[in-house]
Amino acid sequence: MLLAVLSDTHDLLPAIDRAVSEILRRNVSIVLHAGDIISPFSLKRFKNLSSKMYIVYGNNDGEKVLLSRLAEDLNIILRSSPLVIRKEGYKIVLMHGLEGKEETEEYAFSIAKSGQYDLIVYGHTHEAKFAREGDTLIVNPGEVCGYLTGKKTLAFINLAERTGEIVEL
Repeated sequence: MLLAVLSDTHDLLPAIDRAVSEILRRNVSIVLHAGDIISPFSLKRFKNLSSKMYIVYGNNDGEKVLLSRLAEDLNIILRSSPLVIRKEGYKIVLMHGLEGKEETEEYAFSIAKSGQYDLIVYGHTHEAKFAREGDTLIVNPGEVCGYLTGKKTLAFINLAERTGEIVEL
């Protein structure tokens, strides 16, 4: 199963459009967004995806009522963090983050140490990261917006092989 993983799009429409194009080109099964879409007009940019999409709210997502309604109209699952997803025998945790980088990573890695999940996805820190804890893959796709690191990134993950790559837009 090939997954596209992104986070922290922060209303940067040209970068969102490039991410959507890359996702469509790769024919992924599932799209995971780890929060901070920000506005409903940004969420609309994902309407052409044929893959099932799951999103969690981030700390900067403002208009939650409209985001929720639009997500429902687009057949996107949008929930509070953390969201547990069960697909094709895999268990995935999708979350945004906690207060800061240290707290966010500590939380993600503690969940991974339980051994109950195949994949832990988090955002919030804007820093791309791949790690492994036993058989659990831990992924932060970085930031689509590129505001903090200067790099616009997303990740693609092959869950069966427990491999992935960070792609710069």
